[in-house]
Amino acid sequence: MDMRISLHLVRHGRTLWNEERRYLGHEDQGILAEGREQLLPLREELRCRHFVRIYCSDLLRCRQTLNVILSDSKRGAVPDDDILGQFMPGVRYDPRLRELDFGDWEGKTYEDLKTDSLYRRWIDNPAEVTPPSGESWEAFGSRVQAFLSGLHLDVKELLHMEEAPDPLSQAEARRGDDGRGTLAEGVDVLVVTHGGVIREMAAATVPDTEFWATSVMPGEVLKLQLTWDGASWRGVRLSE
Repeated sequence: MDMRISLHLVRHGRTLWNEERRYLGHEDQGILAEGREQLLPLREELRCRHFVRIYCSDLLRCRQTLNVILSDSKRGAVPDDDILGQFMPGVRYDPRLRELDFGDWEGKTYEDLKTDSLYRRWIDNPAEVTPPSGESWEAFGSRVQAFLSGLHLDVKELLHMEEAPDPLSQAEARRGDDGRGTLAEGVDVLVVTHGGVIREMAAATVPDTEFWATSVMPGEVLKLQLTWDGASWRGVRLSE
């Protein structure tokens, strides 16, 4: 039986460097107050969803975003500062979900770098050039792919599904124990991460999708329906 999931990919809320159009990779920067407010419609959109797994980049801006969108709206519009950024029980915080490490280019703008020949080559072909003291394109793609492969194993284990179940197990999987979704129908998974990671996941799973073809603004969600084909995830884009 195919494993199917609805993957909700949330980009973190807006930060100061987003506003200033600076490269923001592993720099551990929080979200702006207005960025928190901008997350409230997304919180309402996701409020009734039951996520079988929740994953989050371990960087502060993603932790804060997750705490806003999972907060109880009855307790006020935005959680207090002492709550934002806390690690939440049951959430899997994964450094593989971090943005590309821009190295010496962290905090720089296009205007700062446009006369740098290495930067110009990186813009033209990022697979062939690595930012000084930063992360290669290959390493970035490999860790995102490792997360996707691990996601299959994690969801499979969670739902107690073998690759070749016996007929009784198939019947149980179709029925589902809690009525919140089955492997055949698809279950909801939430990932709070960064723009580059979302682009890479879409490119890796949706056929004929280039990296730069996906655009998700801070505080927005991209929904993919993915099916495990026995070796990798293959899917379609359900929202932009």
